[in-house]
Amino acid sequence: MSLLTTARCRICQGFYKLGARLRPPKKQEAELGPGALYRVGQLVRDRRLKKPMVILGPGQDQGAERLLQSLAESDVAFTQWDALSDPPTADDGENIRLSWLGEGCDSFIVLGDGPVIDIAKLAAARCARRGRTIMGMVGRNRIGRRRMPPVIAIPTTAGSGAEALSFAMVSDGRGNRFLVQDVSLIPASAILDPTLIEDVPREIIASRGMSGLCLAVEAFLSAASDDKARRAAAQATELFFQSLEPYWNSGGTAQDRENVLKASRLAGQAASQAGYGYGRAISRAVQVVTGMDMGLASGLVLPEVLEKYGISAQNSLAMLAEQSGLETEGTRSERAAALIDRIRGMAFRMGLPDGLENFSGVMAEEIGDLAAAEANPKCACPAVWTAKECMDVVFALQ
Repeated sequence: MSLLTTARCRICQGFYKLGARLRPPKKQEAELGPGALYRVGQLVRDRRLKKPMVILGPGQDQGAERLLQSLAESDVAFTQWDALSDPPTADDGENIRLSWLGEGCDSFIVLGDGPVIDIAKLAAARCARRGRTIMGMVGRNRIGRRRMPPVIAIPTTAGSGAEALSFAMVSDGRGNRFLVQDVSLIPASAILDPTLIEDVPREIIASRGMSGLCLAVEAFLSAASDDKARRAAAQATELFFQSLEPYWNSGGTAQDRENVLKASRLAGQAASQAGYGYGRAISRAVQVVTGMDMGLASGLVLPEVLEKYGISAQNSLAMLAEQSGLETEGTRSERAAALIDRIRGMAFRMGLPDGLENFSGVMAEEIGDLAAAEANPKCACPAVWTAKECMDVVFALQ
């Protein structure tokens, strides 16, 4: 990377960091623990919401029944929407907005996984920004300071962090996915009920969990991270290592499931403040080019990215290892290396891929270009990489 390009990236990152300080993520209410879902009706009444739109993701029959029961017991009027594509698209968000306006709703309650929560957040943004379509919001800070309808997010998987993130992914319905980023997207409330994630398939547990761990680690390493974000990221990292593998292996205990839900939200909060890095950018590019699940790609990509950072990330990685209680002995280089080995080892034990198959140089070049375009100059990473350096990470995964 040339000195001029590095300087340009660092200057832009400085402005983004200043902007994050001037417009910090909004505060969020949270209900955590078994039975939290049954408290939604009372939460709606406490917030004096008159008519929420309830958005239900596919396959959420049991959770939906309990949610609707809670609303009925609290005499809450609502409109239900469950006609979502899989995955949801920008058109779904536009249709939700039209129904929301037509029904005279004033808020959203969304029950589902990360993509479902994302589309509800974007529909809420669309209700606030009526002159701009969802696809017109793609990018950074395109929503503005308009007051968004409250969103109550109820995740049914743990790790995406969508219930606390200031960004959302949206599909155009043709296989292309785009990022929308704005602090307005953070839901007003998160309901974290571990009973909702008891029967999640093991591959989804591993995928979402590694995605959340990637968020937490990269938020800690970010130059835009402040003390609060680092504490949240360190706590999320500790909880993922403590409970993700038992949860994947046997369903874990109720405490394990509560821990991974808490870790997911903490990772989302940290990333909302500090952003992410090349690990997530390259993983997303791998998903776009190869079709590999992004969470599975994260378990493969993150250790390679951390190793390639080398000395530029060593101090931060050692600090993360110590603050999360994972590695408290040894030199800084030893603690950093041990943390990377822990990430790689957990990914291996959970059966994540250990390399990219049926891969070509053309695909590597495309991934490198996409990752660099997404990360530069926005992501305050320990180092600034060119597309070729991103591509080198991909070649190391073969």
